[in-house]
Amino acid sequence: MEIIESIILILSLLIIANIVSHYFVSIPPSLLQIAAGILAALFIHVKIYVDTEWFLLAFIAPILFNDGNNFPKRELWKLKGPILGNAIILVIISTVVGGVFVKWLIPQLPWAVAFTLVAVLSPTDPIAVESIAKKAHIPDKLMHLINGESLINDASGLICFKYGVAATVTGAFSLKNATVDFFYISIFGALVGGLMIWIFNGIRLYLINQGVDDSILHAIIQIIIPFIIYYVADDILGVSGVVAVVIAGILNISSSRNMSTFTPEIRLVTSRTWDLVVYMLNGIVFVLLGIEIPFAMEELVHNDNINTFWATILAFIIWIMLVVIRFLWSYIYSTFSNNGDGKIKLWSKARFDDCLMSGISGVRGAVTMVGVLSIPMTIKGGGAFPSRTLLLFIASAVIIFSLLGATFLIPILTKNSAPVAYRGSTFGADAEDLDDDDEPAPIALTQNEASRVILEKTIKKLRSEMDDGDTAVYSSVIAEYLYDLRNLGIQANNPVKTRQISKRRVRGKKDAELWDICFNCELDAVEELYDNQEISDESYDLAVRKIARYKKEIVHRSYNQTFEFFYSYFRRSYLQIKHIIYRSVNSDEIKQINQDTIKISIAGAKKALAKLQELNKSDHEDVDDNLIYIFQRHYEDRLELLQGKYRGRSPQFNSERMNLEIKALSYRRAFVQDMLEQGKISKSTANELRQNINYSEEVINIDVD
Repeated sequence: MEIIESIILILSLLIIANIVSHYFVSIPPSLLQIAAGILAALFIHVKIYVDTEWFLLAFIAPILFNDGNNFPKRELWKLKGPILGNAIILVIISTVVGGVFVKWLIPQLPWAVAFTLVAVLSPTDPIAVESIAKKAHIPDKLMHLINGESLINDASGLICFKYGVAATVTGAFSLKNATVDFFYISIFGALVGGLMIWIFNGIRLYLINQGVDDSILHAIIQIIIPFIIYYVADDILGVSGVVAVVIAGILNISSSRNMSTFTPEIRLVTSRTWDLVVYMLNGIVFVLLGIEIPFAMEELVHNDNINTFWATILAFIIWIMLVVIRFLWSYIYSTFSNNGDGKIKLWSKARFDDCLMSGISGVRGAVTMVGVLSIPMTIKGGGAFPSRTLLLFIASAVIIFSLLGATFLIPILTKNSAPVAYRGSTFGADAEDLDDDDEPAPIALTQNEASRVILEKTIKKLRSEMDDGDTAVYSSVIAEYLYDLRNLGIQANNPVKTRQISKRRVRGKKDAELWDICFNCELDAVEELYDNQEISDESYDLAVRKIARYKKEIVHRSYNQTFEFFYSYFRRSYLQIKHIIYRSVNSDEIKQINQDTIKISIAGAKKALAKLQELNKSDHEDVDDNLIYIFQRHYEDRLELLQGKYRGRSPQFNSERMNLEIKALSYRRAFVQDMLEQGKISKSTANELRQNINYSEEVINIDVD
């Protein structure tokens, strides 16, 4: 009962603090959450004891998994050098140099405790700076660096913290054993995380393949994944659960990546559920911090030789030290890494300002607080953990100083201002509420039939505007609607199997026949290139085998669905791993094969397009015009990509496509209203159709964010 009461109280304090934050937008919500905890401790005398093991599992696992899940790999790959430098080398330097400095500041503090304190202060929270970036014009490169760094330094900082705590508790520490153990638990932790998320991804995809598309079920599966992975890695296998959940988050199928297999409803519900989870966990951490501060101050006065005022001064000095170390590292690294012309320029005002901003942007947040609250009460032999209350107070104060520093100093440096938020401090707007209380009226169309009519009208409307806009953008959106239209037709003919249809799979005889024609064209193109000696023997053999495999799997496939799914999933994973390994050990050879593959793909696409255009112009009754159109868009996209003209990945194209998608959804809403007014559908059916449109619109917003 005491646990339930504590949870209700903490959540109530969190709700009150966040309501107040809406009226005082200039004050960071996290500070108000801390204040709520302090007031509860002072006036209600609330005291909550935290168990180390379950606290790490309950907070570290989901927070780090979510960070990894939202990690923008493509954008940050260019900054892998500085990211790894900040996240690993800077953490080690800060721990060593900062530990020595803290020991000098507080001589009575044991060495292991000094290193433990600085290690737990290493992880940074990028969300506080992200909220400023939109209005304060922080450089995109710096924001990408902060995002990537925060993910990895959470893992490296917490591992260093774990060794510091272990050394304090046991009284023994071996640098050699710690180094070997560090690499062992990190490498195997990464392998465990990668293997387990591969299994979970396979399970989720298989459930979709079998028609199990309950959005709530998939959201629950996503939520329990990090807890299971952390528990298995840390408690059962004895490797790093922190690294495991980070790697699992990076490799997880997320709403911000390619999730065409999942319905918009699943993507929306899963994303919003994660928003809710991170929102609550982050708030709970800071409320707990506020509850702990008064007791830490009281115990500090009675049990330590440092008074509260001096401890606050020490915390401020330690924060300044962390900013200086971060600034110096950033300045030295940028000085010697940005010298493409071979000249080293020791002084640069612009670089100085950027590095100073980088130093101040190292805001400490939820992960630091989770770590310090997880410090055990006792050490080996039953004695109290040395200066635990002092560590808790200093860590809390450093978090507050770093938050206030970013709040006031970054806007000054950028000559702008914006409120600050932490992980989960912002929450997206919910989908539009729908009223379906009215009794359904007699209808002429079912929901499936109405959806087909609406899609057909939307496609017609888009085609009528096609000449006035960007043809490539319109073609891309129209092709997606044609896919949806075909899916509806197949679902209507197979009401038992209502799962979403993959664009890369064959679902009918006509599809298979058209694929066969296209594959034969690609094969002819390969033969011509080989006869003209434009490709190597190995490239020719690979291409022929690849096309033969496609014809077997797509055109002449006869597997049952379960076997086909797992065979395809295992094969894709095997080929991805093989490609990574092969590329790393045979770079020259793979480069030649890649060049030949591009030639083959371009020639095959041109041949197939010519044949499709021929079919489109001729009188044919056995092939649907829409089906030919879809195949043409497939090969046109391939040509644009291979010839370097693929605008689908440019920011301008994506922006125009997003605007057109939103415009198309507005057309669908209008058509729903027209059909409702004409009495062709009931109000409940109209609400269902609008809800699906709302889901699709929310998914667009999620992907853009």
